[in-house]
Amino acid sequence: MEKDFAQDFNLDLVARNNGMSRRTFERRFKSATGDTPLVYLQRIRVEAAKQLLESGRRTCDEVAYRVGYEDSGFFRRLFVKYTGLRPSDYQMKFRRTATPNPLLTGKS
Repeated sequence: MEKDFAQDFNLDLVARNNGMSRRTFERRFKSATGDTPLVYLQRIRVEAAKQLLESGRRTCDEVAYRVGYEDSGFFRRLFVKYTGLRPSDYQMKFRRTATPNPLLTGKS
C-alpha cells in the first residue's frame, strides 16, 4: 500500500491473498495500525501530496492525479481534512525555495 499508493487498492484481493475474509482483514489491519485500510491509504496519499506540493510548482489537479485521485475536488476535501489547509495554501506556506549553494556555485 505504501509503495503503490497511487494505484487502485483492491481490499478483497488483498484479504483473499492473505487467506482471510475482507472483514477479518479490516479488523486486523485496524488493530495493527489504528486506522481502517481506507483511512490509512488516504493518509499515505496526503503525505505524498504534501511532498509534491513542497517540492515543485505542480497544480492541485496534477498532484491529485499523481497520488491516485481522479476527482481533484474530493482530493482537496481530504487534504483539508488531514492538514487543515487547502493544497494551494499548503504549497504557498511550505514550498521549498531553491537557493543556490555557494559551495556548489563557486561563489562565497
